[in-house]
Amino acid sequence: MQAHKYLLAILTIFFAGQITAQVADPKATTSTKDKAIQKTESTSTKAKDGVDKAETTVNDILGDKKEAGASTSDAAALFITSKTSFSLDAKDDSSTIDFIEWKPKNGEYRRFTQPIRISEEGLTEIYYRSVDKVGNAETPKILVVNVDNTAPRVSLVPQEQLFVLDGVPFASKNNTYTIVAEDRQTGVEKVQFSINQEAAKGYTDPIKLENGGANVIKYSATDRSGNSSPESSMIITVDDVKPTIEIVPSYPLVDINGKNFQRKGNVFYVNATDKESGVKKILVKVDEEEFKPYVEAISIETQGDHVIKAMAVDNVGNQSDVVEVKLTVDLTPPTSTIQKSTEEPKVEAAPAPQSSTPAK
Repeated sequence: MQAHKYLLAILTIFFAGQITAQVADPKATTSTKDKAIQKTESTSTKAKDGVDKAETTVNDILGDKKEAGASTSDAAALFITSKTSFSLDAKDDSSTIDFIEWKPKNGEYRRFTQPIRISEEGLTEIYYRSVDKVGNAETPKILVVNVDNTAPRVSLVPQEQLFVLDGVPFASKNNTYTIVAEDRQTGVEKVQFSINQEAAKGYTDPIKLENGGANVIKYSATDRSGNSSPESSMIITVDDVKPTIEIVPSYPLVDINGKNFQRKGNVFYVNATDKESGVKKILVKVDEEEFKPYVEAISIETQGDHVIKAMAVDNVGNQSDVVEVKLTVDLTPPTSTIQKSTEEPKVEAAPAPQSSTPAK
């Protein structure tokens, strides 16, 4: 390292001197401010090029940290775990092999006597070579490996937030689920999942649950070194049933000639039920109004024909059918008249009295 820095400093001074000599050329003119600025910028660029050239020259002379003459057997790193083992073999057509030796990147050569394992995680290199019985040593070869002993992290993310009731997560049939897997060392190789009793398959697109009721999604991920995450699972209850709703008057409507009239003082209650995720809200409207939340009984005191409509939404977004009640409000009281009769009332003759004398 010291030799590298020393040689780099010498070459940097050398190239900088050449650049300075070019700048100091008396043939150069600096008659204007703009030319002076251009010359300064040019000098900075040449100085940087000089340093880069010096570094290149040093690397050519000293080489990098790789062992001199060593050749990489594979440009791409081999993804492994600490359980992965390597064996070495060699042949020599003339003198036969005396021994094979290897070393980790920052270690010393050692005789190969048992399978090689690398315990430390991360990117590293294995150097190996053979020596025959007359002392000829093979040019060292390098195997680049990436050791990863950590399984990927994996999670299941719903597109829409689940509604949890008494510890049970509910979702609508339209919800989708994305599996997110992460592996910072070697990267994720594959993600698998299954629904209920189906066989596991590769994950490519967001998952959609087609069946109502309880569903089990199982999922896992495997990284490029072969580490698999423990199989995770989530039970999701799909609520695909619409709420039911009804409008109930406090007094029955009166049917007169096919029209439903409300009694005076009548009010209307709206009831909704949902046996799955439960009712989230009830919406009502009267005549041409917009739907609004139902908060209290509805009272209509305006003369004429009216329509009350209502609907319900459950906690996963299912909407009920819209129900309605048509009614007529009659606020006009009846009128009565009295008239003198012009006809004499007929008087019927009283019946003749019967004799009460007993027969002899």
